[in-house]
Amino acid sequence: MKGHFKNILCILSDTHKQDEVVAQAIHIARRHQAKLTIQLKLEALPPNANMVMQSFAYLETHSSIESNAKAWLNEHIQNWAKEYPVTGEVTIGENFIDVIKYIIRNDVDLVIKLSDADIVERFFGSNDMQLLRKCPCPVWVVHRGESKQYDSIVAALDLNYHYPTHEISVRKKLNLDILRYAARIALMEFAQLHIVHVYDVVPESILRGGFISVDEDALQNDLEGIYAEREDELNRLLNELDKELDEGSLDYLKPEKHLVHGYPRREIAATAKAVGARAVVMGTVARLGVPGFIMGGTAEETLHQLHCAVVGIKPEGFISPITIDEE
Repeated sequence: MKGHFKNILCILSDTHKQDEVVAQAIHIARRHQAKLTIQLKLEALPPNANMVMQSFAYLETHSSIESNAKAWLNEHIQNWAKEYPVTGEVTIGENFIDVIKYIIRNDVDLVIKLSDADIVERFFGSNDMQLLRKCPCPVWVVHRGESKQYDSIVAALDLNYHYPTHEISVRKKLNLDILRYAARIALMEFAQLHIVHVYDVVPESILRGGFISVDEDALQNDLEGIYAEREDELNRLLNELDKELDEGSLDYLKPEKHLVHGYPRREIAATAKAVGARAVVMGTVARLGVPGFIMGGTAEETLHQLHCAVVGIKPEGFISPITIDEE
């Protein structure tokens, strides 16, 4: 069943206070009895460095960085391995591109990393967003000080299937996958599972701008119809999940359903905050089958409003635009 991890990669982007995210990775790996690799990923020297340094000095500096980084990592691996079997490696290069190539080559099925954000108001750095967009496996991004045991997990679902026919089955599978991962995490953490879906009839910006007139009774009828439609689909998904989980697991989880009328780009994050979410599991791909669309506006805006960990899931069949043979 999806949601069970076998090969986990924990990425460290520097050597500053990394014990927290490693402890979280060990916690997850232990629960899943998964292989765990700690990768210290450092940026390469600036492109113009070889222009101002003689070639031998450039190569010597690069070698020195790598050697010192390996020494640091090996020292820490010895301590971390006392808690759980773990291997380590150092890579130097373009952050997200090289990481994704490594993930593809080694069949990694979960990436865990500390957010690259460097200011309070921004919760996801540029490399975080690139991984959430383009990494072929789930990406679990935690924020410093937030990687303790999670007691409230949110599965954010898009139950709107009013899309071209070829997209609908993929969207249904993605919703079920999100539920699978969220349920696994909730069971692993002995946490409360919340399921959030936000729906609307007429986009708020159109109503607010007065571009159309709306019959309030008709609008209310439409809202009631949409609510019933989305509730039926959610119940169907939960029935599917119940068949896959161990007997009694869904009854134990007692997931709380939140079908919220409002503007998805605002209300997904607001609802997650209201239920005290410690982690949100969500899809991080936009319109399926539309070239050039890797992450949509709703997902992107939601991510930047969340002040908790995020587990980003891709739909079945997603192929990363990064290939292992690209230079």
